[in-house]
Amino acid sequence: MAFERFEIPSDYKEIDPAIRQENVSPTALDGWPLRGILYLPPKTDPDVALLAMHPRGDFSRHYVAPHAAGAGYAFLGCNTRNLNNDADCMHERILLDMGGAVRFLKERGFKKIVLIGNSGGGSFSSFYIEQSSLPAEKRFDRGPSGDKVPLREVEMPTVNGLCLLAAHPGEGKFLLDRLDPSVVDEANPTAVNPRLDMYNPDNGYVPLAKGQSKYSADFLAEFREGQRARCERIDRQALEWAEEAAYFRGKYRNPDFASMDADEQSRLRRYGLQRRYLLIYRTLSDPRYLDLSIDPSQRPIGSIFAYGGRDPIAGNYGEGLARVMSVRGWLSTWSGLSSRAYLERTLPSVKVPVNIVNTYGDTDIYPAEADRAFELCGASDKALHQLEWADHYLNPVGEQGAKLDCPRARAWNEFIHPWLKERWPV
Repeated sequence: MAFERFEIPSDYKEIDPAIRQENVSPTALDGWPLRGILYLPPKTDPDVALLAMHPRGDFSRHYVAPHAAGAGYAFLGCNTRNLNNDADCMHERILLDMGGAVRFLKERGFKKIVLIGNSGGGSFSSFYIEQSSLPAEKRFDRGPSGDKVPLREVEMPTVNGLCLLAAHPGEGKFLLDRLDPSVVDEANPTAVNPRLDMYNPDNGYVPLAKGQSKYSADFLAEFREGQRARCERIDRQALEWAEEAAYFRGKYRNPDFASMDADEQSRLRRYGLQRRYLLIYRTLSDPRYLDLSIDPSQRPIGSIFAYGGRDPIAGNYGEGLARVMSVRGWLSTWSGLSSRAYLERTLPSVKVPVNIVNTYGDTDIYPAEADRAFELCGASDKALHQLEWADHYLNPVGEQGAKLDCPRARAWNEFIHPWLKERWPV
């Protein structure tokens, strides 16, 4: 199955020209400038707005926007400060961006705001709801790296609902399931421990062009343990570097600093200011890509990260995810053991109505993950739907998907719009 990189959603090729589109510039709660597009219905000014944001993705032309505005809802697709580059992304800090977008909508007069948590925007949105529902003094004031964040110093406006659309458990948890455990040297992108290599035929690998791989339960157990062990190693390195910088920052902030000679002052300042980066290879190794008996669904073999229908080995040894990360960015965003932005931690605190729409033909997000999210969600008003024969981007999957209506239209007409209309009619 081929996957295209930069295709504009077909929804925009047929968007009603009467739908109003405004280029807007919300301001994050700490003053950081943001950009987005606000979609408004042709003639009415609704009091309900939908908001979609992703830690690094551009949701200003999100496929839900034409459907929402056509049905009478406002829709804001807004970018964070880390658009297209999350190398230094701290989730605790970009919560200020979401807060600024929510504040912008409230200042525009919208009375009800519902978050559309799509893909990585799901765990991001749930994290925002969890933190905004807390008294200021109970919010995080530091990231996992120890870096300060001002969540206790700002007013975080609350929202009224959450729709999780093709949402994974969290960027860190997502990557934890894809870290290649066969890496034996973080500085060597090709060195392999064959025992933990899912691309080793001795472990059940079959090249995609030749069929389906089959991995044993014993291999999978050791593979998952190896992924966790690798993440622990990377975290230890990240924390060591974070603590080293913090130590030297403390030195040059000490009252004794002024009495030191110039060379020592310069040395301490340089060590304290240094922000180290991690280089992380082989981050797309998940047996579920090639063995459809693991977490079975309607998905085809492969991954959205192996473009053009290539074997996922191309993604693992190619560009991958989280290749270059600052210490604080890794620990806050892509570490499956240190990041706080994951549904299992935040959803139990979410009490607003929640609607979970899972894409049942998704190569990278699985039904068991949606079931787990529904189970953990703390809302008394919650729903779970499976969108059949749809991939992660809500394109049709296979011959079965081609026979049905467009998955994006089905998602809106069958699962999202009825849920919204019942609770927040316009």
